[in-house]
Amino acid sequence: MKRYLLLGCTAAMLAATPALAASDHSVTKSNNPTVAAVDDRADPALLRMHVDQLKGKDIYGSKGENMAEIEDVVRYNNQLYAVLDVDHTVDVSDKDVVLPLSKLHMKGSKLTLNMTEKELQGLEKWQKGRYESVKGKGPLSELSH
Repeated sequence: MKRYLLLGCTAAMLAATPALAASDHSVTKSNNPTVAAVDDRADPALLRMHVDQLKGKDIYGSKGENMAEIEDVVRYNNQLYAVLDVDHTVDVSDKDVVLPLSKLHMKGSKLTLNMTEKELQGLEKWQKGRYESVKGKGPLSELSH
């Protein structure tokens, strides 16, 4: 009797396995679009931050030097950018530049950038009207366009 019961249970489990495998309820990029899905190279620690937490935050170079300050977070072609004020550290007059958020990394509580001042000066200049300002109160990873 135990033998038939064991065989019956095994057969039922084997029959149910393909049905369970076919019903995948996991979250994917296609059914839950997020900023992370748009730019999957961005630092996950950065994507947990809110726009308001990034505005005014200093960015440091690889040697610990203060290189810029984030003025705003914007979107262009489904990619997020930081608008950087480089005036206070670089000898450039009234020049804000845009940098893909994927270039920034969190090290502890500091935002870091692996660029030289010369490379920072060579970034695309901020152009009003070209970029959409990112608004919202949630983390960047939840702010889909």
